[in-house]
Amino acid sequence: MKGLDSLIRVHKWKLDEKRRELVDFEDLRASFVKQIRGLEEEQQREQDIAGTNPEVGFSFANYAAAAKQQRENIQASIEEVDAKIAALNEEVTICYQELKKYQVALDARGVKEKYERNKVEQMSLDELAIDLHRRKGGLR
Repeated sequence: MKGLDSLIRVHKWKLDEKRRELVDFEDLRASFVKQIRGLEEEQQREQDIAGTNPEVGFSFANYAAAAKQQRENIQASIEEVDAKIAALNEEVTICYQELKKYQVALDARGVKEKYERNKVEQMSLDELAIDLHRRKGGLR
């Protein structure tokens, strides 16, 4: 039992680590999405200002090109993070399956031990009953 308990503890730890790592990458992805939204809002404000002020309008094209490049960089980062999230989801699934395998083995071992204890207890009760029956037969 002690060996299985240790294995379960190790696999729980591994599973928790993978889950923490997955959460970190999901948070990173959320921050990238937030950056894109902020960039789009900023670009819209700049476009509105450039539309109303012709002096600023000349420099808007440079700003728009830089913003587009930044958005593409962030989008590429999101795609990389998505790939890592998919891989981590797979690893979490594998770790969970391993953990579950050991938990099921531990449960089966516990059921078997309980069955054996009940069997031994029943045998001693049967012996006691046979003894009592013999004694009753001898008294009559």
